[in-house]
Amino acid sequence: MELSCGACTYHQIIEVGQQEEWKAFPSMLTYGMGNYTSALPFLFVPPYQEPIVSRQKITDSMRAYIIKTYHAHIDEIEEGWVPHQYDLFQCPCCLRISTHFWCALFLKTEIIEPVHQCEHDGSKLRRLSLSDIHQIQCPQCSNRELRIR
Repeated sequence: MELSCGACTYHQIIEVGQQEEWKAFPSMLTYGMGNYTSALPFLFVPPYQEPIVSRQKITDSMRAYIIKTYHAHIDEIEEGWVPHQYDLFQCPCCLRISTHFWCALFLKTEIIEPVHQCEHDGSKLRRLSLSDIHQIQCPQCSNRELRIR
């Protein structure tokens, strides 16, 4: 998919949704089904090895936190079902838009979601809805004329 602005030359290739190679949650956060059972798949993994969902899409510390929380509360999660996909996020300060891994662990008392930070200024990123993309400010010109093709 391509994200572009009707008021300027901004365009970006984006990736949203689930990938075909992903299996059951949380296997895509590791190297596959057999490797997530320890709940600590990245504490000792060399940085040159890349998991199925890359480090550009979710940090190793957030990945480990999500997997540990999933295993700690698996009885609370209905049938072990966790919505998960690539989603668009925007920095509230510099307006940069990026794709990151999103999931939601629906627990009895709270909803656990990954927190992503802007690579440029460290601000907490906001998750965007594709249906509201026309209301989002363009990172280049600040107009609200973004479109998806």
